[in-house]
Amino acid sequence: MIVTYQAINAAGNIVSDSLTVDDLAHAHEHLRNEGLTPVRVAARRDSTNKQNNLFDNIRKKLAGHGQPDPQHASPKELAFFTEQMAILLETGTPVAPSLQAMARQVNCPHWAALINRLYQHVEEGGSLASAAEAFPRVFDPIYASMIAAGEASGNLPTVLSRLGQIQRQSDRIKRKVLAACIYPALLTTMAMAVTGVLVFIVLPRFAQVFTDMNVDLPSTKFILNISGLVRQHFLLAPLLTASVIAAIVYALRTNAGRRFRARNSLRLPIFGPLIKAIHNARVFRLIGFLIESSVPLLEALRLTQKASTNYLYINLLQSMHESVLNGRSMHEILLESPLIPASLAQIVHTGEDNAQVGRVMTTLADHLDDHNETQINMLTSIMEPVILIFMGLILGTVAISLVLPMFDLSRISA
Repeated sequence: MIVTYQAINAAGNIVSDSLTVDDLAHAHEHLRNEGLTPVRVAARRDSTNKQNNLFDNIRKKLAGHGQPDPQHASPKELAFFTEQMAILLETGTPVAPSLQAMARQVNCPHWAALINRLYQHVEEGGSLASAAEAFPRVFDPIYASMIAAGEASGNLPTVLSRLGQIQRQSDRIKRKVLAACIYPALLTTMAMAVTGVLVFIVLPRFAQVFTDMNVDLPSTKFILNISGLVRQHFLLAPLLTASVIAAIVYALRTNAGRRFRARNSLRLPIFGPLIKAIHNARVFRLIGFLIESSVPLLEALRLTQKASTNYLYINLLQSMHESVLNGRSMHEILLESPLIPASLAQIVHTGEDNAQVGRVMTTLADHLDDHNETQINMLTSIMEPVILIFMGLILGTVAISLVLPMFDLSRISA
């Protein structure tokens, strides 16, 4: 892979260039061997590099190569790694032996390869933070910065324990949201399946009968027409549906689509306040943990902005960064923002006055997360009967449309 870098040479000047290496860890090692101190090392994102990576991956898969690759380590295992490292370090085990023990403990070969790479870097005299920076897909900038702060302050076990809490809390909220969506998704799938059986199997059997009867009911005629249309264009309907869904997904992934999604998701009648509260809890928790880990406030705001996905919150954090840079307080921007309730901004103001911003923001995040879990459970309990009623209306309409002509037939026969 081709990487570009900025580094400080022996004369104290910043130099920029590119080089070809196997991965980012080798790039860091190469620069240190050349007497350079890396400042920024990143893979070159050009089309040729992407095509080469794509062809390499295809060749590896076709050839059946199963060599462990640190770059393929799943971030889902990060919480386990972090908590186990915190336990090992809290018992007095040095970093390098802790990494050795973790490499033997993990089951995923990609994670074992990644931890071995971290171990080699630490054994050669490097820091755990600089080793983590070489794998940004697994260790995001906030993770690496907190580790660096923990190493600098000599409080790495506590920092890793806090990182583990962040990972577990984030995973817990994701599981709550996923669990809240599973039951409605199952009910919707069942409704679609039953509707499909009625459209493709039941209705065609009655179509000719109703035609001979000269059925005059608008609902029955409408459903029969829909059934006939779908059956005539059996392949076109799913292709058209898939095309529309793909176009919507593609549009939402563009910059304009992300802005549209971010802006309008917060305006939803019931879900908007919950989405806003989840974002608020994440922003406050990240800032609070970073400050409590001895990361400077400006750097904490910059890293939180980099970790945010909603462009409205990215703009808010940028405004907070500029406000602090110009000597103002964070709460002044929070009070002006429609994203943050005034009560939360006032609490942050109190934390700034008492020099307890980190602790206050972490406490706020805990309260918001508890409130969000309650709201998710409540929404789940509300959505279940609503979807059942919706299913009943759809299936009831189809059933009534089939039954009413039967009554007409029985009346005529009588």
